Amino acid sequence: MGNLFGRRPSAAMVVAVMALVIAASGTAFAAGSLVSGDSLIKKNSLSGNRLRDHTVTGKQIKVSSLGTVPSAAHATTADTATSATSATTAASAPIAKVTYVTVPVTIPQSTQTATSAIASCPSGTNVIGGGASIADTVGGLVDDSYPSGKIAWIADLSDFNTATTGTVTAICAPAASTAP
Repeated sequence: MGNLFGRRPSAAMVVAVMALVIAASGTAFAAGSLVSGDSLIKKNSLSGNRLRDHTVTGKQIKVSSLGTVPSAAHATTADTATSATSATTAASAPIAKVTYVTVPVTIPQSTQTATSAIASCPSGTNVIGGGASIADTVGGLVDDSYPSGKIAWIADLSDFNTATTGTVTAICAPAASTAP
């Protein structure tokens, strides 16, 4: 066996090796540009199920293009809302007609018995809340404060130090025609 590498390569072999090197480097260059990816995807061409979770923010969403949530569609008009009243403005809604009935109370000095007082709602209204206060904040007590059915608010007040005054307040709202 003679000198295996002693001969010079032929011109055809030089051209073939150069073509192989150029082709391989072109593929490597093309693959390097594929890594960035963003320029390969046409804008507005992906469907929602192709996006990664938490990648779309409010900045990318056109709010005017969003539709009504299906379960809320029936609440867009007062006619079809399940719990809406026929009120067209807040001022005409029944809750806007809340009244407060305040009753002053004279509380004698006592060691045994609380003084009860009642604030009654006007006809056609129901009590929705209430409370009581006493002028003597040192020795006076609001022993109890509670509704009396649907029509009044009751409070039991006492003062062991001195005679004093207090108030009982009932918060009343129009009675609903469908109330139980």
